[in-house]
Amino acid sequence: MDVPKGNSRVASPIDRFASDDVPERERIAFVREAYGRTVVKHDIEPQPGGAFYWRSTLCSLPGLTLASTDCSAVHTRRTAAQVDSDDLVINVTVAGKRVVRQRGREAVCAPGEAALTRSREIASCDCTPGSQLLNLRIPVDSLGARVGDLDALLARTIPAETGGLVLLIRYAEMMQRHEMTAAFASAQARSLAVAHVYDLVALMLGRPPATDDPPPPLGAAAARLIAIKSDILRCAHDQDLSAAAIAARHGVSARYVRKLFERENLTFSAFVLARRLDSVHRMLTSPDHTGRPISDIAFACGFGDLSYFNRVFRRQFGATPSRVRAAARQDDKQGGKQDGKQGDE
Repeated sequence: MDVPKGNSRVASPIDRFASDDVPERERIAFVREAYGRTVVKHDIEPQPGGAFYWRSTLCSLPGLTLASTDCSAVHTRRTAAQVDSDDLVINVTVAGKRVVRQRGREAVCAPGEAALTRSREIASCDCTPGSQLLNLRIPVDSLGARVGDLDALLARTIPAETGGLVLLIRYAEMMQRHEMTAAFASAQARSLAVAHVYDLVALMLGRPPATDDPPPPLGAAAARLIAIKSDILRCAHDQDLSAAAIAARHGVSARYVRKLFERENLTFSAFVLARRLDSVHRMLTSPDHTGRPISDIAFACGFGDLSYFNRVFRRQFGATPSRVRAAARQDDKQGGKQDGKQGDE
């Protein structure tokens, strides 16, 4: 999948595949190849408990691979012939139960729990029917000296309440949403996202920096802010939206929420306003809302005062809402004429 970037297109880091995409007899081989090419190579054996299925959303960035998977009961096994570079794999159970094995150890992971494995070594896993899984793969040396004896942590259950794990899960899930495709268009955004994941993994594994270490990057705070922004995107249409309401949903104070925005030289109110204006602009220029009154659109996007709405809209876009809508209609007409001419040639 490609996403626009100026007048060109760039490859999207987000992809999806499902066993249902191919005939039944080809499904296991198809999933093994698709998942192995991006995440980890392993054999897949369906287990009793229903028909085999596997559906994954993948996000591939330099130095990081994420995979969210819904699957039937399966046994997976990485053989000596399938091991590759020395990467750390974080195996998170979102729903169901997963048993992760490596080095003769066995970690039983309930929802919200995780276990680590290394991709250079053989490993196996059992998943119960209806499991939902999250896997992250990062280079071992990306953690540097921030983690002590990593081998001692392999195939050990990481409890759900472990610091950093909840934030890591939310951040990883957010990264795979469709609306993040455009956000990853710049190399800087991709690099920052990967760095935040490294920070959260280090936080989850729990080794504090030594006194002579440089200050750690603000990965946890950045992940929290992205989760809050994502929440605002979902509910910006709510006229009662406030920093206090968002803070309560995320278990922090309204003051902390405002501080997070200040780190980006933003305010909470300015971010909410920008999202509402973007929504209005998108609806005004969409053929799907041609006959809908502008006031109705403004109210639906979270504005409660039409005079205020008209003022801030003109300040943002340099034109009134009616002019923006009329220009979009004219562009559609011109585009239709061009299509007609090309069809006649």
